Amino acid sequence: MPWPRSKLLEEMYALYLEGHSTRQVAAVFGVTGQSVHGLFKYNHKPMRAKPAPLAFVEFNDNRYTLRNTGYYGRTNKERSLLHRDMWEHHNGPIPNGWDVHHKDANKGNNVIENLECLPKADHTRLHAKAKKCGS
Repeated sequence: MPWPRSKLLEEMYALYLEGHSTRQVAAVFGVTGQSVHGLFKYNHKPMRAKPAPLAFVEFNDNRYTLRNTGYYGRTNKERSLLHRDMWEHHNGPIPNGWDVHHKDANKGNNVIENLECLPKADHTRLHAKAKKCGS
């Protein structure tokens, strides 16, 4: 019975094209992700490219991965943000109620010269003013 099998393949592939992973497609049909991948490959169905590895930087024997927020977050040990760790490494603890600000508004530019520690209220006002001005 080739027709039901090809219909099943097309239903699986349609889910995949909607953005579901092979593992998610497999769960819907009660099979393994490997079997779905093999089925697509055997039937010459184009697969999505693997995502590029996440950008990361290393500082002080820790790895920081670029987050979807634009900040670099530590991915080993306790979670923290690179700009805060950078500030504390050079200047000591950040006082309660204070934030570390990127002077050039580039969250990826974590050199110490680009960072300043501000009271939370001042930091909030600074960003509100920048947002109002359209930057």
